[in-house]
Amino acid sequence: MNESPETVLLKPNHDTDASTAKETVLNEIGKRSLDESEDVCESNHKICKLEKEKDAGQSIPLSKRQLKKIQKQQIWMEKKAIRKELNKEKKVEKKKLKAHMRELGVEVSKVKRNKMADSTCKQRIVLDMSYDNLMSDKDLCKCSNQILRCYGLNRRMDNPMQLHICSYEGKIREIMAKHNGSEFWDLKYLEDSFDKVFQKEEIVYLTSDSMNVLESIDENKVYIIGGLVDHNSCKGASLKIANDLGIAHARLPIDEHINMQTRKILTINHVFEIISKVVSGISWKEALISTLPKRKMFSVIDEEDLLKYDNCSLDYRSKLEIECPEVEKNENLVEENVSLEN
Repeated sequence: MNESPETVLLKPNHDTDASTAKETVLNEIGKRSLDESEDVCESNHKICKLEKEKDAGQSIPLSKRQLKKIQKQQIWMEKKAIRKELNKEKKVEKKKLKAHMRELGVEVSKVKRNKMADSTCKQRIVLDMSYDNLMSDKDLCKCSNQILRCYGLNRRMDNPMQLHICSYEGKIREIMAKHNGSEFWDLKYLEDSFDKVFQKEEIVYLTSDSMNVLESIDENKVYIIGGLVDHNSCKGASLKIANDLGIAHARLPIDEHINMQTRKILTINHVFEIISKVVSGISWKEALISTLPKRKMFSVIDEEDLLKYDNCSLDYRSKLEIECPEVEKNENLVEENVSLEN
């Protein structure tokens, strides 16, 4: 009695290569009658399955971190449709709320949509998008969102600054196209590098690695903000560009006004917002305090009164408490009580 192909497929051990197993199966199939063609197809399917399992056994196993990342991505994709529906519902509810407020006679403030052409502010700000090769797709998406925030901030200014995006090509251009209507935004898209558009004498590249401090904003200068989402992996990249081109560079006066408890690298939109406030007449200190996230600030450098700045992550203490540790402060209080009793 002939042995069926199914039995043959189950018997081969790992020492037998795939070609030998396949020949054995085909010889057994040739002895069978033509009315068993369906079993032949099934046998071939099982051969492929064996080969795939063997190849899969030779693949490199994924780490726990990689598996967790894949699972997280799958969950995110599964909930994408739900998020989309929720966003639509929120927009509808927001419109209904505004309509109801108007019916009650409540004034609903409209978003300012001032244009650069009508602005009296001629301060030029450039976002340098020449860092495509240093960022992952995820960071490029973050970068595009930060550009969106810069654009929104500029449109809401009483007198918008003159906002440019240079080196606007490649991946960042493809990702920015996902923002509906971004090609019609009120800003200037330039494919050329900023050093080919503006004169080197008027350029100042803003970088946290610079030793020069930006003390004031000059309307005749062009300030470059690097369009880079940095995770400490590209330290000194913007300073290197400035040095290679032989242009001026400077950092924001953060150390002069704020004691940071985290690194001093800010997002693109935070740098833009700080500059926009200073251009509008706000002091550096107020601009930094009102813009930086609370988690980044430790204390404000102010010899007169620290208590008036109450929006940092930690409660402000008086100058005496900062200069005097807790033990020394208790000793001073004891000495003061003794002197009062005498």
